[in-house]
Amino acid sequence: MEYVIVKYLMSRTVLVDGEKAGFTNKIFRMDEGTYTFELYGAKDYKPLSQTLEIKGTNSVSPKEVTFEKA
Repeated sequence: MEYVIVKYLMSRTVLVDGEKAGFTNKIFRMDEGTYTFELYGAKDYKPLSQTLEIKGTNSVSPKEVTFEKA
């Protein structure tokens, strides 16, 4: 099991491969693999998506995916 934290300045729903998967600024678990991350709702952030390989993480060192206000 892998661990990811998607960072954004406010709480937003995180989409992984187009499906709701968790919330920003909270660690969530997922299987190892390559995924596309986006935020749900208004496209007022950048980049609009990130495709990343998720592997070799743990609950203390999750993969960080960061979005910024556009």
